[in-house]
Amino acid sequence: MHSSFLAPVLGADWVAMIPGPPRIYPPLPWPVLGLIDVLEWVFVLYSIYTILIPLAGLWTKQLRTRIAPRSRFAIVIPAHNEERVVANLIESCQALDYPPELFDVWVIADNCDDGTADAAQAAGARVVSRTNRQDRGKGYALDYAFRVIRAAEGGYDAYVIFDADNLVHPDFLNVMNAHITRGDRIIQGRMDVKNPTDTWVTGTFAMSVWVSNRFWFLAKHNLGFSSVLGGTGMCIAADLLHEIGWGVTSFTEDLEFTMKALRAGVKTVWAHNAICYDEKVQTFSASWRQRRRWVQGQASVAREYLLPMWWRGVSQLSPLHLEASFQVFQPIYLLLGTTLMAIGYLLPGQFMRDPVLQRLSTMWFWGALATIEYALPAAAVLMDRAPLRTLIFLPFYPVFLNSWIPLTWVGVFGPRPRHWTHTEHTRAMAYSDLLAVRAERR
Repeated sequence: MHSSFLAPVLGADWVAMIPGPPRIYPPLPWPVLGLIDVLEWVFVLYSIYTILIPLAGLWTKQLRTRIAPRSRFAIVIPAHNEERVVANLIESCQALDYPPELFDVWVIADNCDDGTADAAQAAGARVVSRTNRQDRGKGYALDYAFRVIRAAEGGYDAYVIFDADNLVHPDFLNVMNAHITRGDRIIQGRMDVKNPTDTWVTGTFAMSVWVSNRFWFLAKHNLGFSSVLGGTGMCIAADLLHEIGWGVTSFTEDLEFTMKALRAGVKTVWAHNAICYDEKVQTFSASWRQRRRWVQGQASVAREYLLPMWWRGVSQLSPLHLEASFQVFQPIYLLLGTTLMAIGYLLPGQFMRDPVLQRLSTMWFWGALATIEYALPAAAVLMDRAPLRTLIFLPFYPVFLNSWIPLTWVGVFGPRPRHWTHTEHTRAMAYSDLLAVRAERR
């Protein structure tokens, strides 16, 4: 999940207002000062990047051509103990406005202890059961699924992946068919939220999703950069998957595969008009656990891909790969920002000697930045016709947004779980119920 637009407030005027004990300003050796200079400039340049990218989300550049259905899809649903919600997704898939002979629904019942397999089979899906207590998690389940499906049923043009708690817009496969037909090999659909008004957590989580959709993923697509797979609502050409394999098993297998494919020269295309609806957790503690897992996955992907993507971008003069290195830099950016803020508090006499940072140290600048920051959710709601009622949670948005900062520190430096942890989904809802609720709460 995208977590930029979170630049910590680093103005010298602001730092001076923080109460605390008297601070001593010892002289620092020149290597330390030089390192601080470099880190400050890295922070400034990345901040400018996160400010400029959203501007490209003010328009919608999308493939709108509707062509005759010709692509054959395998809809793959990895499911771990999802008996309460998986049938709703299968019914949603069966109602897709696409010839039923051109797609099959496969459910991978992965290490299930409940009735997921029975519920999926009763709803009409083809079910594959997998039990492996050692290699647990969505990445492993998908790797197994792609191999089994290919062996059992060849001839698919692409695989579409949904999470078991999702619902899907009827036109989803038509959009993906147009992209696959024109030669796109990895496509990420727009992820919406099916329960944005349940609690303040689902509401603020939904706003962050809508902001990311329009002002990050769509914006990067408009500029010609690669988007990022989001774990659900994604479509991968079968020939590409057979060519480079899946083989990604981190906590953010979607981001990892994005970078793996980009290293092979294939970028991810954003499809803003292919929509699926994801369930968001209702409590802050559950949100914290889920997002901490994402941060841990992002950190592992950064360790593997940050420097290779940056070097390819610089050595080959490739904006595509250079921007990809910026994408995986996100967790490091938050760590860097808060570290510089701490230096500014402890050693204000040594801080912000660079001209750019000095000019950005006034309170009015950071106030304007904060205003823009919290105006983005309202703009996303209006531009993409999300439920207006969600805006009642806007005062809580800063709480959710800024929680990414301590969460990143905990995720990167805290204890790392040995296995993927399951996020429980309970919000059973048919697609017709979703439409009714949306109409009622506009």
